[in-house]
Amino acid sequence: MEHGSIITAPKQSSSAELPTPESDTKVAPSGITLIPQPSSDPHDPLNWLISKKIINLVIWSLGAFVGTASGLGNALGYFVQAKVYHKENPIELSYSVVAATAGIAVGPLIAVPLGRRYGRVLVFFWSMIGLLVTGIWSATMTHSDEYIAFVVARLFGGLFGGNAPVLGSDAVVDMFYLHQRGKALTVLNLSILAGVVTGPTLSGFIVGSTDWPVQFWWSNGVEVAIIIMTLVFLEETYYDRTLSLDIKGRRRPDSFIDGRVTTLFCGSRLMPPVTVAQSFKHFLVPFKIGICPVTILCGGLTLVDFGFAAFFNIVLTVFIENPVEEHGYGFTPIQNAEFLFCLWFGVIAAQLYGYLTNDRIPLWVCRRNGGFWQPEYRLHTLWLPGLVILPIALGLFGVALEHHLHYMVLALACFLGGFATNSIIPVTANYVIECFKNNPSECAAIMGLYRLAFSLCVPFFVEAWIERLGFDWCLGSAAFFSIFAFSFIVALIWKGNELRKLSFKTLASSEGGVKILGNGEKPLSVV
Repeated sequence: MEHGSIITAPKQSSSAELPTPESDTKVAPSGITLIPQPSSDPHDPLNWLISKKIINLVIWSLGAFVGTASGLGNALGYFVQAKVYHKENPIELSYSVVAATAGIAVGPLIAVPLGRRYGRVLVFFWSMIGLLVTGIWSATMTHSDEYIAFVVARLFGGLFGGNAPVLGSDAVVDMFYLHQRGKALTVLNLSILAGVVTGPTLSGFIVGSTDWPVQFWWSNGVEVAIIIMTLVFLEETYYDRTLSLDIKGRRRPDSFIDGRVTTLFCGSRLMPPVTVAQSFKHFLVPFKIGICPVTILCGGLTLVDFGFAAFFNIVLTVFIENPVEEHGYGFTPIQNAEFLFCLWFGVIAAQLYGYLTNDRIPLWVCRRNGGFWQPEYRLHTLWLPGLVILPIALGLFGVALEHHLHYMVLALACFLGGFATNSIIPVTANYVIECFKNNPSECAAIMGLYRLAFSLCVPFFVEAWIERLGFDWCLGSAAFFSIFAFSFIVALIWKGNELRKLSFKTLASSEGGVKILGNGEKPLSVV
């Protein structure tokens, strides 16, 4: 991420080009106008050292990773656990993952208003402790009559585990400038998706070599490490630039110990006062954002694409371990875990693609449009993964399963599908956040609900759907649905500016129309 001297441009008369026309505008060494404009206060998160910003981002990302990895921690342990709980159909064990996923979808809707009242770091810290407790609970449910208790434990684990990426979205917006957010939000969101493949992979290795409760003990260790890092390093990023510096100073203790105690146990001292009625209004904000046209269209794409991507996990979890005579591949859990590395490579490729394009392409489009920023420029990075690669991956996946092609064909389809879906999620989340820039965590919460809603339903009908239509028609239909869903993005690229105006006036807020790139002029002075 870009970091260096902040450059001050001289005052100009055009208020459209400058976010703060009453003062000198600060720009990056590359000439990009800094949005938002940093204050002169060293406590302003925009003024933190880049090393401090990265440490905070890493902790939030690790929390996002382990929350998802823990939720899918037993994804390849269905066959082993089905014997323990006396379940004839291993699909029934997938309901524990569904419960965890439901918790991951719903938990942030509760965490967001709590974070507004008590601080994001405080809620994250205690969520990690709750996730640790539920992980221990899950690992100790080893008797045949404890299946229901196990599923309940997974539900509560999801409620605690889904909060990090949502609350972390607030931190990213607080710490990073507009031209840096693409990379930062890609790191945060791909940490969630890395957990999606890491949990099942380790699950397969564990159940193939040792006792199944170890599926949860490893993530418990990671959670302890995150709790310790949060105790020492994680800072509350809330900062109100409308307050005077002396008020801010009184609200942030100078002592390290006092600062940590305030942040982790008395976080409300660092936040603006919030009444119970205001907390309820904060609870409703994600739903109000969720019914705005831009969110419906962007969320519709993630609902369809991520929902159908759930086919990959379900099929790889159950069908690929079926005997060959039952149209499976006869994989053992360890072979299944090794096969999942194709999804790891998909995540790595998506991370690289996002790092190289999620800021560069929007800025390139911005430069071609006179340097005036529009959030829709973010969506141009989706043409390749959303319109081209994902439909191909779904179709290839269906054909490979239907005609029992070599497993390397299946691996190619999984790699392409993993790359496509993991490239789409960060961009759509970033776009919605920039349409409602004052409510990043609320946007992340509702986009998480869109992302997971359809995938929650898939396990309940996928087996019957495949039996009725076959793999090729089933996944072929999914490919065509994904192409149709991409038309939502085309509509946003075409008319997004007008559609944003249909959002709730009290919530709509973006940097659309702000000039962030000049016409090649050189910065004049360095601060």
